[in-house]
Amino acid sequence: MHAPSRRQSLLILGSLGLAAVAGGAYMLENHGGAAEDAAKPLYGRGHGHGDPHAHGDGESEGAEGVPDTNTGETVPALSVALSDDGAWRPDAEGYQAVDDEGQQIKGYASATSINLGESIDFHVSVRPSQSFTVKFYRLGRSAAGKGSELVFTSPKISGRTQAGLKVTEPTRTVLAPWQSSYTLKVPATWRGGLYVATFETAEKYRSCVPFVVREDGKAADLLVVLPFTTYQAYNMYPVDKSIGASLYNAYLPSGKEGGADICSTRVSFDRPYHQDGLPRLFELDQAFAQWVEAQPYTISYASGIDLHAGRIDPTLYKAMVFSGHDEYWSPQMRSVLQGALTRGVSAAFMAANNIYWNIRVDPSATGTEHRQVTCYKRHPDPAATGGVPPTVLWRDLNQPEQQILGSMYTAIITDPKPLPLVVSTTSHWFWRGTGLKDGEQIPHLVAGEADKVFPRVKGGPQATILAASPFTAEGPKDKPITDTQQTVLCQYPSGAWIFDAGTFHWNHGLSTPGFVDKRIQTATRNLLDRMTGKTTA
Repeated sequence: MHAPSRRQSLLILGSLGLAAVAGGAYMLENHGGAAEDAAKPLYGRGHGHGDPHAHGDGESEGAEGVPDTNTGETVPALSVALSDDGAWRPDAEGYQAVDDEGQQIKGYASATSINLGESIDFHVSVRPSQSFTVKFYRLGRSAAGKGSELVFTSPKISGRTQAGLKVTEPTRTVLAPWQSSYTLKVPATWRGGLYVATFETAEKYRSCVPFVVREDGKAADLLVVLPFTTYQAYNMYPVDKSIGASLYNAYLPSGKEGGADICSTRVSFDRPYHQDGLPRLFELDQAFAQWVEAQPYTISYASGIDLHAGRIDPTLYKAMVFSGHDEYWSPQMRSVLQGALTRGVSAAFMAANNIYWNIRVDPSATGTEHRQVTCYKRHPDPAATGGVPPTVLWRDLNQPEQQILGSMYTAIITDPKPLPLVVSTTSHWFWRGTGLKDGEQIPHLVAGEADKVFPRVKGGPQATILAASPFTAEGPKDKPITDTQQTVLCQYPSGAWIFDAGTFHWNHGLSTPGFVDKRIQTATRNLLDRMTGKTTA
């Protein structure tokens, strides 16, 4: 049976609610993007701030001093964009970002996260064979108030062109079976956080890979969770018009791209990320880390794989923050979140289209745990036997994400530029101190994808709608239709709060130059203050 188009599915979903989703659910969200766009964010060059008409100059009025949670000194609460010289970026001044055609230097990490004092391997291939170095940058807020910090540089490493890539059928899984080139033992003196390792040749070609440094067992106000399963789902490596593949796209024999019929159904962390090494939409997580570390909270970090692997005790934290586009969730991940909310631990989702696909996290071909993401989507799932659910939409399993979040994905935003967030319920404590009135607009915050409340979905927490913003989506016969983005907040019987921003651009309003808006910063502080118990009334 021919599946309905995404345009048809949007109308079906909008008019009939959850019951309509199963018939064409995959097409509703088949938006992996072309390979040439695989390494680009939705807006701007590389980092989400390319709109020449963006609001303001990245600055806003100062705020009262707060104690720095890392140094103890009093510093201004962040109401401006952090200074970040971009030295960590693959295309930083003096460097040339690599691509998947040249493969000048590419690499991947042996894990998405590592605890303090433990070791992580980096598998690097250099073309032609030559020495290289690895630099390690921590993203967030440095002691000097910058948005990134170089924490360590390796000695010169003897590099070589490693073995060719392999494709495992029938899942079309691309593997880079490379030997470890460098091992880093993470010093116990490092700060937990979001890190980027950059691989650099003498000719100044550069690529990178992100990873997380954990602080297991350390209690904190917030646990920031990075969406590595979604990073990998979108990873099209190599963008070579031949064997590259993601959970969305793959190449036809002609070199043109195909989609759902030929894409991977399993993707591996044992390969680099496409092009320069920055995962798609990584800038969302970077923007949040740079803002939140200037606020008066203690913070730990983890990857989504850590939730799956059982490494996370949610009771050590007052709230869990899912900082980016977190679309691909295993049953184990979902169970951890549900358990946390039941026990009074709050959760904030800072983007949109979260907890959408049910996945399995499988071992590598050599038996290393948690190295592959499996999602068959609308293809038959051969492992879905004996009570194992198929890797389809959570909605197809009668567990729509709204039953956790209070709202859920509705559509891709097709407007050519970011739209304003239209605020509502401004008497709520969430908007306290912003000066906003119902119907007022905050520019450039609605972009990418959108969530909203579907009234016919049964179960789940009752949502308070904090913003309702019209946008354009694709309708039948390529005709545009108007849909509505909603930002929502819910409270569980345990007292836990759950927040869904419902748009990709919320974090840009926190710290990205050209998008910063003090009202969004204030509202987000209100939210996290309430979640962490700093305010209760």
